[in-house]
Amino acid sequence: MSRTEKLSQIFKALGEETRLEIIKLLAQNGEVGCTQINHTFKLTKPALSHHYRILKESGLVLKRKEGQHFYLSLNRTILKKYLPGFLEYLNQT
Repeated sequence: MSRTEKLSQIFKALGEETRLEIIKLLAQNGEVGCTQINHTFKLTKPALSHHYRILKESGLVLKRKEGQHFYLSLNRTILKKYLPGFLEYLNQT
């Protein structure tokens, strides 16, 4: 995938308000359980699963399973590579 294609995929993921809010939550809190995110956003499970999938496919988040629970965290390597300074901006808002 070219750099331009990857940036397009990242901006598409960030171009939806709920996904951007999930990214902000992860930037401020580190790793967060999907259950906590579900309670925060009050969306249906299928809707949140859709957002998680897009964020994961874009490379912006990492997903970890522990028992029956899933946890999300930011892929800081991708953010620093493609959007330098974005994490600092998120932590200021």
